Amino acid sequence: MLEQLSASDVASPPGDAIRPAVPAALRPTRPAGQRAAGADVESLYVQHRTLLLSVACRKFSVPEADAEGLLQEVFLSFLQTGAQIDNVRSWLVAGICNASRHYWRSQGRSESLPEDYLERSDPGSDSLPEKRAMEMTIQQALGYLQPRCRETLRLHYFDGRSASEVAAELDTTTRYAEKLIHNCLKRVREIYMNITAVQR
Repeated sequence: MLEQLSASDVASPPGDAIRPAVPAALRPTRPAGQRAAGADVESLYVQHRTLLLSVACRKFSVPEADAEGLLQEVFLSFLQTGAQIDNVRSWLVAGICNASRHYWRSQGRSESLPEDYLERSDPGSDSLPEKRAMEMTIQQALGYLQPRCRETLRLHYFDGRSASEVAAELDTTTRYAEKLIHNCLKRVREIYMNITAVQR
């Protein structure tokens, strides 16, 4: 993984005069003699910050503002780990990779709203009048059916009952229920077409 990061993938800092400030949360209060001394962590932070931000932003497309937060989480984990770390650079790169993956998992499928969302209307609302008109026409067409036919279509299409379940509900055979569903659907289509036909 580390070999895939070329020099072009990592932006160089503009100069030695500008050194990133180490966040206060990352300044450890460990007694001297433990594995991560304050000076060590500060130098590691300054040394690897650009690389880790580049991995998060370029490889995982994490927004820069969020990548900085992930970086701090990785260094906090580094401070808290009790295990012996032989290759600190590899550990930190693996840490930022895992943090970036977790970032996108936690984001789920959510999408941020566009900046001008207040000026936009719901795209689905454009066809709302047509949908409402169609629903009213279907209700009107169903009203012209015989009660038994209307009940058959309600059970099958609106309640999702199978032909055998419709047959049991209407106290008839499955074969007759299938025929009833077919004939009633055909009839309501004819009525719907007559209602919506353009008069010339």
